[in-house]
Amino acid sequence: MVPALVGALQAPGPVPWTQPAEVDTMELQQLFSTMAVELSPQTDTEALESIGQYACRAVDADDSGILLLRARGRIETPVSTSRVVNEAHARQAELDEGPCLDVVRTDTSVLFTGDAAHDPRWPQWGVYAEDRGYSSSLSVRLAVGDRRYGSLNVYARRRDAFSTSDVDALSVLGAHASVALAAAQERAHLMRAVDNRTTIGQAQGVLMTVFDIDAESAFAYLTRLSQGRNVKLSEVAAEIVDRRSEIRSRSEG
Repeated sequence: MVPALVGALQAPGPVPWTQPAEVDTMELQQLFSTMAVELSPQTDTEALESIGQYACRAVDADDSGILLLRARGRIETPVSTSRVVNEAHARQAELDEGPCLDVVRTDTSVLFTGDAAHDPRWPQWGVYAEDRGYSSSLSVRLAVGDRRYGSLNVYARRRDAFSTSDVDALSVLGAHASVALAAAQERAHLMRAVDNRTTIGQAQGVLMTVFDIDAESAFAYLTRLSQGRNVKLSEVAAEIVDRRSEIRSRSEG
């Protein structure tokens, strides 16, 4: 195990860390095999939900949840096994502290605590988590290459709940979740690109009809509007399509 990971696994606070019982390797392999078959036909959202459920089974956690970082520092919890997980994630955002955030924002890709209330790294959130029933948590970063999406997180009511083998198991599940997130983002990007091209084509059609010009001249017109107003070409096109009746009426008048 690399030194960075070993360092991340040192139990914080005054309570000595006792290694929990290791998960049976064969049982874990069977679990992952079953999961792989189950995930194959699922949508991205369904896959994330399944991964969250398998995470609890793989590391014997009470709850799990996926936290995603969005634009302007917003967070989202699209998948969780409990409302309390959503609240715990939201509280981290409010306090700007907690393992689910730090594992995405810092150089450490795995973070855990076995005694949340006494962990000096997250003094406010740790007390909150303990009050909500979670003494232990384990978080792994969700990322593909340099792109960081968020974190896969598991929680347990008992102290010192997670072992080094749990880190390995959750990391495998995190890799599956990362691939699902990357695929979803790529599909969303392609769909936006198709939608934009369709809208631009429709706007060209409006301009060609109104001004009796060809497609190339219509596109050049859109480009000039976009540059002159410092607005994306797709937004200019959408405005023309939305106001096509008004534009045609003015040209006829």
